[in-house]
Amino acid sequence: MKSFLVCLLAFASLFGNAAQADTAVKVQVVNFTAEWCSACRIFDPRLREALVELNDPSIQWIPFDMTITRTGTAQQRKSFWDNLQTAMSSRGIGPLYKGFNGFPNTGYAVIIAADTKEPLVCVMGAIPVDRLKTQLLAAKQRVENRPQFQRVPEGADCPPSYN
Repeated sequence: MKSFLVCLLAFASLFGNAAQADTAVKVQVVNFTAEWCSACRIFDPRLREALVELNDPSIQWIPFDMTITRTGTAQQRKSFWDNLQTAMSSRGIGPLYKGFNGFPNTGYAVIIAADTKEPLVCVMGAIPVDRLKTQLLAAKQRVENRPQFQRVPEGADCPPSYN
């Protein structure tokens, strides 16, 4: 009986680890936004709606508020730009800093592979919610089905330094 329980616990442990692997973050959506950004007023609610409708724990949203870059004092703006690379690195997305040459746009999101930080899709503008959901799921499938560092970004909206 004892060996049966040990086997049962081992099986449950293996099954539990597989379930955890399935729900691990696979895709990160890095969203650059600002209160003064008119494109953000259209894009951001659609992106949030797509993420809520998908309700997928393997897709992580990382918003970056850039409001201070226009509304802050000169010292606040300087401090923001001086610390942007560190702030991105502390969130695990330091490689994106280089992709934007240190100056990301607002009203924009980069969908990246969580494991390698490879850009998968860059999205912006008045994209319908259903298309955003399709792009998010396609990005997740690329992470699951393509080898690391062989997941080329799709779409012309990615910064030239990503291509």
